[in-house]
Amino acid sequence: MRLAEHRIPKIKRLRILLAILGFFIIPTTEEVYAQSLKVRVIVTSLSPARVLVEAEGPLADTWSFRNIYAGIPKLGYRVESFKAAASGEPVSVRNLAPGEFRSSKEVSSFSYQVQLEERSRLTELSHVSWINQERGFLMLADLLPRLGRKSLVPSPVNIEFKLPAGWSVASALLPDKNQQYTVANIDSAVFHIGLALRETRVRADSMDLALVTSGDWAFTDSDALKLAAKIVKEHSKLTKHGLDGRSVVLLAPFNGTVGPDRWTADTRGATVVLLLGRNASGRALLARLGVVLAHELLHLWVPNKLALEGDYDWFFEGFTLYQALLTCLRLNLIRFDDYLETMARVYDSYRSQPDHDKLSLIQASEQRWTAAPSFVYDKGMLVAFIHDLMLRQLTRNGSSGADIYPQLFRTGATGPENANEVIMSILNRPPGMNQFFERYVQNPGDIALDLTLAPYGLRVETRDFRTRILIEKELTVEQRRLLRSLGYQE
Repeated sequence: MRLAEHRIPKIKRLRILLAILGFFIIPTTEEVYAQSLKVRVIVTSLSPARVLVEAEGPLADTWSFRNIYAGIPKLGYRVESFKAAASGEPVSVRNLAPGEFRSSKEVSSFSYQVQLEERSRLTELSHVSWINQERGFLMLADLLPRLGRKSLVPSPVNIEFKLPAGWSVASALLPDKNQQYTVANIDSAVFHIGLALRETRVRADSMDLALVTSGDWAFTDSDALKLAAKIVKEHSKLTKHGLDGRSVVLLAPFNGTVGPDRWTADTRGATVVLLLGRNASGRALLARLGVVLAHELLHLWVPNKLALEGDYDWFFEGFTLYQALLTCLRLNLIRFDDYLETMARVYDSYRSQPDHDKLSLIQASEQRWTAAPSFVYDKGMLVAFIHDLMLRQLTRNGSSGADIYPQLFRTGATGPENANEVIMSILNRPPGMNQFFERYVQNPGDIALDLTLAPYGLRVETRDFRTRILIEKELTVEQRRLLRSLGYQE
């Protein structure tokens, strides 16, 4: 029996032949999309905040929702009224544990409700889904389940939203003509919903950058976007690696009278989620916005565009914080005194932690959300500070800590490698730095900042349990040149 070849496209004829011969066949794009998850998210109530999720996709009899994210527990408890159906007929479902459901047979259609009351802790608002009377964030990582008993992540997801009257949705993703979104990775997908969302756009280096916000601010949207674009251009210079495509900053205010000293942020994929107190002058607000964005926007590169594997939070948080601080210094968002004051404050935070000399940065990264949430930031930033000073001194300002980023993108963006091994080879490579990684990252030990900073013309003083980093009155020529390279002006 011959196949009717004139009715079958050439590529499919080849695939049929390979199947007959017993070869493993990689699914075509059409076949993969045939297995996609189709989702409809309906905001059914604002008080209490609740959404109904209706989904249809691959056959499954088990659904697992994320129960913890960024140290925030009990997320699975928010999922309720889980239902499944086969050919339009209800199928019994058991609730095995919070966020864990199993049906009596495999089905392709299911629905459930999620309670999304606004989080009471401000720091949690950038990390998990929530809705209030004016706005909210829907994060697919905690809103959609893993499918099957192997907890497979559905991909792609075709999603649409039904929102209250007057509400709109914004994302790093753009919708199709039917206002549906295709999501390749649910872990990085964030959607900002709310009343009167405003979006402004600019071309920043090789990136299409957008700012989405709502409410009244003491600065204009264009001023905030210009500032973000300046930071993006600085990071492109730092990494020597341009980012293509669209990235977005989703900016929302805290409710109530909250100043810009209170903020929370999270960067996923090409999206920066930032909530900021707005009770201040426009100048003070913009300065704080710039400081926060200097760190968060660098995450668009590190770690989000690196293919490195393993726990290296000490680097992509601590070292990134330090480089963001230098970016703020270059853009005149802070003064040199602010730079030294920040490092002194970080040192005090590091020293205040119990057993700060008994935990290595590698161990701290592995335990970031349990035993060492701030240690990764504090010690990581101090190690970046020391690394930068050592390199500038050893090379007479011919090199600095910033040089690690272009090297990372020459090696770590091409394929999966162990992050700590890659970074170790870079940190230890310069002459005189051959044991830096082992001493400061791999092994536990105390950082005595007073002894460490003395060779660079910096003095550490502690009064009333508060550290100050001061510039020595008498500086050598080399010390003065090093400090000037950082931004010091006499």
